[in-house]
Amino acid sequence: MKKVIGLAGSMKKHHSSSEYLLSVALEAAAEQGVQTELLRLNDYNILPCDGCGNCMNGKHCHLLNDPEDQLRELYDKLKEGDGFVFASPVYALSLPAVWKNWIDRCEPCSDEDLDFEYYNYDRVAGVKGKAFKGKVAGQIVVAAGPGHEWALSSLMPCFTAIKLSMIASAGISLIEYDGQPGIRKRPWSKPIEEAEEAKMMARAVGMRVASSLGFSYFDLPAGQESWEQQQAGGKEALAWSSFAIQNAEDEEVLLGDLASERPQVFVIGDQQASIRCGPLLEQLQQQLGGKADCALIARVGQLPHFITHEFVKGKTKETVPGFTLYYDWEDKLGPRCALAPGQPAILAGRSREEWQLFTLDEADGGNLGQALEYLAEAVV
Repeated sequence: MKKVIGLAGSMKKHHSSSEYLLSVALEAAAEQGVQTELLRLNDYNILPCDGCGNCMNGKHCHLLNDPEDQLRELYDKLKEGDGFVFASPVYALSLPAVWKNWIDRCEPCSDEDLDFEYYNYDRVAGVKGKAFKGKVAGQIVVAAGPGHEWALSSLMPCFTAIKLSMIASAGISLIEYDGQPGIRKRPWSKPIEEAEEAKMMARAVGMRVASSLGFSYFDLPAGQESWEQQQAGGKEALAWSSFAIQNAEDEEVLLGDLASERPQVFVIGDQQASIRCGPLLEQLQQQLGGKADCALIARVGQLPHFITHEFVKGKTKETVPGFTLYYDWEDKLGPRCALAPGQPAILAGRSREEWQLFTLDEADGGNLGQALEYLAEAVV
């Protein structure tokens, strides 16, 4: 069952208007047939970033080793979500500091997240945003007066960087429903439970998030169908036979031409997945017993000017020795196969026109057994 996680960013332990509206949003989401869970940022002790730079240097943050730090616990919980609703009050015309503290520490918590050659803006989603890339979210921000307008935009640059699609936002000024003591003592004060307009807005956010699970206005990560495919009830067939890759001499080769001579089995992986590709190829070669050609297709996106194709070829040859190497220099396979950074896949071609793609989960398990069973039959 799909899951929507609500994340409350109020510093209050009780009587939070924004958290109450978050619960209303999650209730509406649950009515759409999804599982929901409410988490509180304030329940997790997240030590502030001290700028050590490890996360941008292929290393784990040293704060993760501190027994008082609970970032990993929160990050692992958030990875369970297919969609999110963020709710927060307004402090000083912006969001409470707990949000910024969490964003500053929203970093890689697994070895796979850290397997990158260099770090730049395009890699943020695969390094620091693995729990969110390709997913959807909504926001609910509550102010007593002004400020929700600025607060709503505070996290949008970060959400954009990690490729989280913000598909619904509700900013609400709830002066008479505010829970502060100075408001509560006024004769016109009302309990948040009576704020019908705000509850309608919150419900709309929850319903929109639940109905949009699987949609993304960015490239999708592995394992997810596009929103259009979900609406159609099936995956679109891919014309693999005409797909072009480059060999080690940078000559263009069509997959269909390769498979017309004998069955072909390719492991597809980017630089982050390179360590896992060699063992996968060896396992496939042993399993198939020479009945098919096993090769690597290296996904390579836009390179900085100081990194050449020849440098990438040399590194790939060192990492995956003994196998035929092909290259997808524009990384057309990433969006076409819905592959996340660091996630390998197996593409099997039984003939020019008969192909099957298997994406693999983070632990190299999941579909691997299914792929091996298929391949054992397909290439006989």
